[in-house]
Amino acid sequence: MDEKKEKALKIVKSIKLLEGVYKTSSDPKQRARVKNDLGELRKSLQEMYPSAVLKELEDAIYSEIMLARHASDEPDKDAGEALSDVQFERISPYSSDEEINRAASIFRHFSERIWGVVSDQHTRLDFSNSGTRDALYRKLEQCGRSLNIFEQTISDIARSRSPEYVGQLQMMRVKQGRVFLFDLYDFFKETGDFIAGLISDAEFGGAMVLNHDDLVVYEDFEAYHTFAGFTVIEALKRLKLFVDKAMEVINLPEIRKIEKPR
Repeated sequence: MDEKKEKALKIVKSIKLLEGVYKTSSDPKQRARVKNDLGELRKSLQEMYPSAVLKELEDAIYSEIMLARHASDEPDKDAGEALSDVQFERISPYSSDEEINRAASIFRHFSERIWGVVSDQHTRLDFSNSGTRDALYRKLEQCGRSLNIFEQTISDIARSRSPEYVGQLQMMRVKQGRVFLFDLYDFFKETGDFIAGLISDAEFGGAMVLNHDDLVVYEDFEAYHTFAGFTVIEALKRLKLFVDKAMEVINLPEIRKIEKPR
């Protein structure tokens, strides 16, 4: 592949990533920055192919990207391996809670082994994105609280001797399980958009990630060294892949159709 075409493919990949961030972000500053980045990327693409209709050019290049992706076994292999290390646990003994058991197992694996790579110790971000990262930390903590409440209700059901109280607890269990799924899905959606923006910016020489080419190095006290030996940008790409596959697992049809319970 010639250098010009390779650059065009990278630009279109970044455009698609940033379009997702723009559509889902509620932060006016982030939306303004992303809109500006999209304009710059499209300007570069148009300069490379001045006689082309930009929208048609983007669509053609994106179609080529998707065809290449489907023709290659490697992306599927990576995607299949993204969740392969997750140890699935039975948080709830009820058969109707299997999706919650899967989501809880993914949440714990992600919290313990994956998410730490975006900490300031490993990934140094500019001021604005450091604030976004902190907000995501709080959302992840909320997922943990939602899961703890659900688990406490499961425990209360097992201990209760009152049929009437058990009935009330069972209704609480259903509602709390849904709250956890919503919280986790929302967290993964925002995290995926955030990481996509960081990756796109780093690939085009931006300064959102200040050390994207540094190797990830863990301290002895850190329990898991998931991304040891990878560069920061490689680790972020693998984190993004994990999040994408996790969302496929917990993205149940009923989650999209009903209002978030509280």
